[in-house]
Amino acid sequence: MDVKWINKLAKIYGVNGVMLVDRDGLVVAQAGEVSEQVAPHSALMVKKLIDNVGVDTVEEWQWTQCETDDLILSVANMSLGILVLVMEPDANLGLVRLEARNIRRTLQETFKRPFTTKGR
Repeated sequence: MDVKWINKLAKIYGVNGVMLVDRDGLVVAQAGEVSEQVAPHSALMVKKLIDNVGVDTVEEWQWTQCETDDLILSVANMSLGILVLVMEPDANLGLVRLEARNIRRTLQETFKRPFTTKGR
């Protein structure tokens, strides 16, 4: 899987880590400085979230976030899984949300196309 988009998100000001987590709680892709420390906990959080509210509810969400004085944790539904972003309170949220929306659209288009093999 091409994950250039996840690196693009991780480079936005104030974004410390980005993870794509599947419905089973496995980290599919990650980028950023704190990903190694936060990824297992974020994956577990997503799994617990799906277990508690259900897949249908999570699929309806476009974006949700929790904020503290030290951290913003955002969760966005993507066609391949749940995008988890760990950000500083002064992160550029407008740009992050815009990029996440663009990525969601790109992934939906990419994975709606029928499977084809080269040379056939």
